[in-house]
Amino acid sequence: MATLTLTGNALDNAIKLVSDKCAYVTLEAIESSSVRHATCIVTATGPIEFTVKSNADYTVYSTSLTAPEPVTGISASHLKYGQTAVLTLSGDPQISSIKVSSDKCTGMVLDATSSAATRTARCTVTGTGDMKLTVTNTSGGTTFYTQTVSVPEPQVTLVTSLGTVVMELNPTAAPITVKNFLAYVNQSPSFYNGTLFHRVISGFMAQGGGFTTGMNQKPKVPTGITLESQNGLLNVRGSVAMAREGPATGSPETDATRNSATYQFFVNLVNNAFLNYASSSNPGYAVFGKVISGMDVIDLMAAQPTATKNGYSDVPVTDITITSATQTQ
Repeated sequence: MATLTLTGNALDNAIKLVSDKCAYVTLEAIESSSVRHATCIVTATGPIEFTVKSNADYTVYSTSLTAPEPVTGISASHLKYGQTAVLTLSGDPQISSIKVSSDKCTGMVLDATSSAATRTARCTVTGTGDMKLTVTNTSGGTTFYTQTVSVPEPQVTLVTSLGTVVMELNPTAAPITVKNFLAYVNQSPSFYNGTLFHRVISGFMAQGGGFTTGMNQKPKVPTGITLESQNGLLNVRGSVAMAREGPATGSPETDATRNSATYQFFVNLVNNAFLNYASSSNPGYAVFGKVISGMDVIDLMAAQPTATKNGYSDVPVTDITITSATQTQ
């Protein structure tokens, strides 16, 4: 809604006001012989023509005013997959009725207007790569501004008693698994803080996330996640996969065993092709990421002596503890 102030002589005369880009023009009551106000709904940006006419339709005055673009730039912070991004809109966003949408960010909330020169919006990031942001009028019929920002692949940093490991996750190939893993990482405090790499087999893999000192198992989760082992990611050296329950010896795989992964994960020390999907009766294990830094730390884990503790085999004699797990990207 624009407010227009008309000045000049004899504004108490019978006049009318028209415009090419301002609809529902309303002349207010006469205030004096030299001042009168009007209102209208701005329907476009850029130059807007206003014409004052007499009742006999003679043009007595015309002018052009400029409606600024409501948004001229968007900066994004906390742009992490699965988390809440903060978008800062610059330009003239405070006085305009606008809506912000995105192809990879859901639950968009636009903050209330204020006296500041910028305005913020928040949404939950649901994809990686190029994310398109679009500013429109509230009906979505007019687009004011578009911008593309890049969302990086999520990364999780594990600080362990033997060193730091950085894992890059692949939510495109394994969306269910990545969402599940990050939900544990991003608990406050992280679910993985204080857990162990409790099963380490040289020439095979290092498994963690399920036990604390003394081989005390974390509380079991009644329902696991859907197995995503047919996603094209392979159990090669450095890949990160979800651990799950296997069938009893001599028994076939069932939906209960296939979809039993919860919070335990493992890092492949070598190429373990036999862990890949082969068939519905041999569905393998779902890879959802890879180690991009600290594979030497995983190798160091494999060099530690192991023993049987509390009935569990291949347990490092000296605890290998995850002191912190953080989504760092």
